[in-house]
Amino acid sequence: MIASAEPGLVASQRELARRLGVSHTALQKAQRAGRIAPEPDGAWDVAKTRARLAESSDPTRKTATLAAPQPAPVPPMAPRPVSPPAIAAPPPDPLPRAAGSTFHDARTANEVLKAQERRLRIDERKGKLVDKARALLLVHRLAKEERDAILAWPARVAAEMAAELGVDAHRLQTMMDTRLREHLAARHDVRVSVG
Repeated sequence: MIASAEPGLVASQRELARRLGVSHTALQKAQRAGRIAPEPDGAWDVAKTRARLAESSDPTRKTATLAAPQPAPVPPMAPRPVSPPAIAAPPPDPLPRAAGSTFHDARTANEVLKAQERRLRIDERKGKLVDKARALLLVHRLAKEERDAILAWPARVAAEMAAELGVDAHRLQTMMDTRLREHLAARHDVRVSVG
């Protein structure tokens, strides 16, 4: 075990748990989740760990608050003139977090996502949205029906057109059928894209 000379550092996670007033298991879970980490030398900084736990905890699920160190009682002394307190800059954060990594940001993102899902369900019920696979299937079926109707057309009109033109009906139907199939083959690569 690492012995710590600094008063804010402790050597073991169990001692850290005792000082913070939380269970050792809770600290183990927080470390596995990446919410807390020991110092490079393996010791634990009590104040830093307390702050990390406080900022990354779910405020709605807190069952106990982290025990703050209680200052020793100070005996009363003669009043002294009060000077304004010196404002010290906070120490730099040794473990930088990615933007949006606080619990509040994560919960906000989750609520936005839920609202978007609800809006999509309502739009689907109102008929503003359709299933992409079903839409593509219907378009494919409609295109096949149109293709079949176009290919059946020469057989229906060839005899009448041949009589008007004074040509052989079978030859006219064969020519029309050939030309229509060529036209449809050229249009075969048309694809429907549903964004």
